[in-house]
Amino acid sequence: MQSPEQLRQHFEIERALAARLRGATDKAERRALYGEVYRERSELIPHHPLVAQAGDAAAREIAVAPQVRLLSRFVAPDSSFCELGAGDGAVARALGPRVRSAVAFDVTDALALPDDESAHFSFRVFDGFELPLPPDSIDVAYSNDVVEHLHPDDVRDHARAVLGVLRRGGVYVCVTPNRLSGPHDVSRHFSQTAEGFHLHEYTVTELARLFRQVGFSRVLIVLSVGGRQLTPRLPAGAIAWVEAPLALLPQSPRRFLVTGLAAVKVVAVK
Repeated sequence: MQSPEQLRQHFEIERALAARLRGATDKAERRALYGEVYRERSELIPHHPLVAQAGDAAAREIAVAPQVRLLSRFVAPDSSFCELGAGDGAVARALGPRVRSAVAFDVTDALALPDDESAHFSFRVFDGFELPLPPDSIDVAYSNDVVEHLHPDDVRDHARAVLGVLRRGGVYVCVTPNRLSGPHDVSRHFSQTAEGFHLHEYTVTELARLFRQVGFSRVLIVLSVGGRQLTPRLPAGAIAWVEAPLALLPQSPRRFLVTGLAAVKVVAVK
């Protein structure tokens, strides 16, 4: 756990790094910046929770277990799986023995686990835009706390890239914190708005609309807590009836009233 002094340092460093991404109006500039700022974050904030977790096998296993439990409902032994914004790639590594292939992508290999052929696992660095995979080659794509880290002008490119590598009927399981209970990055301790690496947080309704616009055939939701699925897959439109009135509430009470929305996971179908 970070001390108050470490938390303040984390906030100030991340806010400064995020400002570079927010201020980059050129897509080519952002391609280079993603890897640069995330590598700098790992170097400048050694007490960052993700950095600490990457060096602690027991903590990593605890964090990965519910994600693997959730994804186990979407994969089969002959599935091709990819994890986006994977950090150390631990989820793909843990899922590897259950699938035909599991590849993890991140903009930096600062925290990367080594490739493991026996576990069908590999780690690749990418620019945050282009996925170096053949078209129609992936059955299940997954991201956890990733889309909110993208510049708003890049999210559609990200969704199109995922759509392009998915097979027909393949799914993108997208887990992201809900804007209505945000901000969710380190700035939540100091500000009413996301000023760190959460460049833009989304509601489920907003994200579902974006996925449909880029060409996904259906967008569904499941409710899952601790990786245990509580509902069947439901149309994403069902959550709009909940989010719309909640969005009208003032931020302070809303943040505490809508924490249950964290259980909602988005499943976009090609």
